[in-house]
Amino acid sequence: MSGSAQVIDLKRYRLAKLISDAGRQQGELARMMRDSAHERTQLAEALNGAQKHLARIADSYKVLLVRLKREKDFRDACQEAAELEDLDEMIRRRDALVRELESIRRTPRESTGT
Repeated sequence: MSGSAQVIDLKRYRLAKLISDAGRQQGELARMMRDSAHERTQLAEALNGAQKHLARIADSYKVLLVRLKREKDFRDACQEAAELEDLDEMIRRRDALVRELESIRRTPRESTGT
């Protein structure tokens, strides 16, 4: 035989192929994990923004409920004052109620920043 024949060790070839495939798969897995971490970060930021928005809505709702309660109390007090037969007491209550109404109208705007 004039040419030299090379013997290929199939076990080593298969092992090298498996190592190469495993390295490629490890790289893909690392990329997928980075992508997943990025998506989780974006989701956390979106949820944080939504939570802040809902907190602002809840605060506005609380202010509105307080204002509605104060206005109801004002209307009830007006009704009670109108039913009194004592003119001086009616005037005193009317003046107090006017101050309360002014306070009701001022307070929510100042606390909500509108």
